[in-house]
Amino acid sequence: MKIIAELGINHRGSSEIAEQLIDIASEAGAWGAKFQYRAKAGFYQAISEIGDEILSREIDESYISPDEILRLARLIQKKGMKAGVSFFKFSDAADFGDKISEFDFFKVPSAELMNEELVTAMAGLGKPLILSTGGHSEDDIFKALEATKDVPEIAYLHCISNYPVLLGNQQMKFIDTLKQKTDADIGYSSHDQDWEVCLIAAANGATVFERHLTLDKHGKGIDDSSSSDPDEFVRMCRMLNAFDTVQGSGRRDINQGERINMQNLGSSLYASQDIAAGEALSEANVVVKAPRKGLTWADVQKRGLTAVRRPVGEGTAISDLHFTEPKPPLEPELVAFCDEKQLSIPLRLHDAQVLQSRFPIQNNELHLSYEEVATFGASMADGLEKLDLTRHYSIHIPDYIDSKTLIDPMSAEDDTRIRSLKVIETCVDLALELEQRTGAGVPIVGSFSRLLPEGKRATYERLQQVLYEAGRDRGAPIYPQWLPRIAWYFGGADVLDLFCGEDDIDIITEISMEVCLDLSHLILSANYSKADWRQWCDRLMPLARHIHIADAVGIDGEGIEFGEGDLGDPSQYVDGPGRKVLEVWQGHLSEGDGFDKAIRQLGEQNG
Repeated sequence: MKIIAELGINHRGSSEIAEQLIDIASEAGAWGAKFQYRAKAGFYQAISEIGDEILSREIDESYISPDEILRLARLIQKKGMKAGVSFFKFSDAADFGDKISEFDFFKVPSAELMNEELVTAMAGLGKPLILSTGGHSEDDIFKALEATKDVPEIAYLHCISNYPVLLGNQQMKFIDTLKQKTDADIGYSSHDQDWEVCLIAAANGATVFERHLTLDKHGKGIDDSSSSDPDEFVRMCRMLNAFDTVQGSGRRDINQGERINMQNLGSSLYASQDIAAGEALSEANVVVKAPRKGLTWADVQKRGLTAVRRPVGEGTAISDLHFTEPKPPLEPELVAFCDEKQLSIPLRLHDAQVLQSRFPIQNNELHLSYEEVATFGASMADGLEKLDLTRHYSIHIPDYIDSKTLIDPMSAEDDTRIRSLKVIETCVDLALELEQRTGAGVPIVGSFSRLLPEGKRATYERLQQVLYEAGRDRGAPIYPQWLPRIAWYFGGADVLDLFCGEDDIDIITEISMEVCLDLSHLILSANYSKADWRQWCDRLMPLARHIHIADAVGIDGEGIEFGEGDLGDPSQYVDGPGRKVLEVWQGHLSEGDGFDKAIRQLGEQNG
């Protein structure tokens, strides 16, 4: 979507106000910003009518010189937007001299759609051209399309020339009519009271949008009532820029948040007592409970499953595994490959023994829940009994401190901050204990996503200090993890604004903040920003002290199978120094089938 902030005469002739509007457009995510220009020497000849008199005075009072418009156009471009201008007669363009070429695009306003001399001259400037069609009949509009069909990079905007347009007068299906007449881009020039009609235009196929931007839509300027104020403009840009993502591909794919919710909200079969191998399932030995960690009665019946082939302990979810023989350990050559490359897999405390038996590799990362952290806090020995202490470990701090609260060691709420620091302290205690017992360092990773009111730089500087005091000063460094822009917290999507943007890279580079670089998260966050994740990776890698490797696609397709996303060949990351954790989404299920497949893929790619 190309969203153009029409500055028009809403700047009131003030460069200072124009700069404010440009800043707002940039921060909102507009594609471009545009001026209207009329020469200083009285554009209106006759001002005998009241309407002419008002319009003439307003335009004269809103004049900004060509030199100043050019300076503001450069500011627009510096902000990453395209700079454009409208002319009502081509002789006015001469006021800009050779510097007319500094504009990125031009527009012919609705009132001059049939002005062939103006249209031809502006098309001859060799830049993208936009024609607005308001106030004209279908026949005139179609004639204009035919007359300009050979103009390259042209776009036509459906427009209703009322100021403002009342709801119901939009005739929005005419956009589809225009799309049937030309292959050029079709858009919508909005003078509506309700900015939301732009969403209807998008649904009808518009891809270029022009909307007047004002500091006060209830102001006394003649364009104010048909403009958007900053809050409206931000919302409009947010929705239109997300339009393609909201539309999707036409397929119905299940996202990770849904998978989590289906598991948490659904139910499955659990053993109500110990079930011996060879014993059939029945209502006497199983019960239906939440969450859905195993099979349902429908699954069992559909697959014709009867007697279990493995013993099931009381309270255990009935899964496919109970109808299969135990899976053999990873082959020695793949174990050697993992150890040579320092590849690690995530463990939960509850599945550590099973996964460590199937994957006898040197490195593991403990992904702890807040309840498991509490277990170690209450009795370090009881927790350690579940781990093979001949392995080397890293620790992932839980994202939550309870079922309703994300970890936030800088929170203004005393309870949240104190409990967050306690969770971190216990993880550091565990890291130091594991280091003493295993003889190897234990890196600690955490996801810290809460932004302080003081802004990003203050947040990063304070977080760096907190993590130094909690971890490094005690001998156990804590590395904040690079995050996706869309995070699946509490069964829903949360849009983050920390460790997920190019401005974040700028700050953490300046303060030399060491991080855990999650490649899957990196791809997702760069895709959200429509950036090249590899360029971001090149900037972040010198700060990376711990690596998570997984493939990803889109803005929320995290941890998918290698080769199905944007990562490409992961060999250069696998071959790099230090430990690398395979962050395959739900790779721990079925005794680690996802980890097994990923290791085999990487082993084959490395010969």
